[in-house]
Amino acid sequence: MKTEPVVIIVGAGIFGVSLANHLVRENENIKVKLVNPSSYAYFLPSAVRLTVSNDYESSVIALKRVLDPEVDFIKDRVVSFTKKDITLESGSALPFKALIIATGSRWPDPIGSTSIFEDSFESHFKSHLDGIKKAKHIVFIGGGYINTEITGELIYKYRKEIKSGEKKVSIVHSSDRLLPNDGKYGDSLRDKVTKHLTDNGIEIISNSKGSISPENPNRVIIQGNEHDFIDADVIYEGIGISPNVPFNEIPKLCDERGFIRVRKTFQAEAVDEGCIFAIGDVTNFEYHGLLKRDNWVNTITRNVVSYLNGCSSDQLTSASTYEGGNVPAAVSLGPEAGYGQFPVPYFGTFSIPSFAVVYLKSKELLREKMESMYTK
Repeated sequence: MKTEPVVIIVGAGIFGVSLANHLVRENENIKVKLVNPSSYAYFLPSAVRLTVSNDYESSVIALKRVLDPEVDFIKDRVVSFTKKDITLESGSALPFKALIIATGSRWPDPIGSTSIFEDSFESHFKSHLDGIKKAKHIVFIGGGYINTEITGELIYKYRKEIKSGEKKVSIVHSSDRLLPNDGKYGDSLRDKVTKHLTDNGIEIISNSKGSISPENPNRVIIQGNEHDFIDADVIYEGIGISPNVPFNEIPKLCDERGFIRVRKTFQAEAVDEGCIFAIGDVTNFEYHGLLKRDNWVNTITRNVVSYLNGCSSDQLTSASTYEGGNVPAAVSLGPEAGYGQFPVPYFGTFSIPSFAVVYLKSKELLREKMESMYTK
């Protein structure tokens, strides 16, 4: 009797769950196992609103609602993997024919990830919600995408308190305008986002770097100068994400930042056998946004099946992505504000009208599409 090839997917984000569903629906001869430390899927696009609201159902959904029953769900944590198997925290070793790493990244507080809070999402977010509500002064170290969107939520929720000075919000940022100065975000978008925050009473300490004092957890040291500091009730560091790659001893699997180096086929560059794939925020793709979701899920599904059928890497399909220059972006700044950009090859980058960003993203933060992004 022929044994079904086993495909193990690690991580239950949008890509992990959707890919598991695609594989079992289209290929009844493949055994798909999904490993995740939580029984819930965490919808990151709407998570910034949990800093001002306890509407958990808009960002957290039970896997049993979105995962096809044919997928074998294993609630456990992967502590290590090789080119042949994974080892679970429970001690079990599971062999595979193909491994797909979709573990995403660990986002700084207050966003976090299920790899940190597992099923205890209510207590995780309630502690931050309560802390932000009570705080007279909140400081964000880093004015990147997530911290900027969280600040927009704070403006909407606490507009009167911020305007009166009862509540203060400060951002320490390394360049003269908010959002990363890495070529992905155009000057027009960065200018509009920065102006919106400053016009609404947010203090931006630009061209500066901050760090939490080792002696005082409520103090931010500016530029390493002990005499230049800010004291605050709540401090959040958000100067980048940390890819959540389980321990392994595969040489050069990750780049210098810790992201898995993948080909456009989603196969790990460091694994000549082609048996390890990766997708989502854990990869070194320049763009990780959802606009390419359908293309990526369909491409990796075809490629995994082709690999199992004996096709070589050069016979697999390449994904479509954005490389170099500006990327599509929609920055939500609370339910009633937002700015965006969209690059068009050979024509440059165009601003997305604010009303369109509000309608398409800011108002609901894609919550109405949450379940379908996992199941379709």
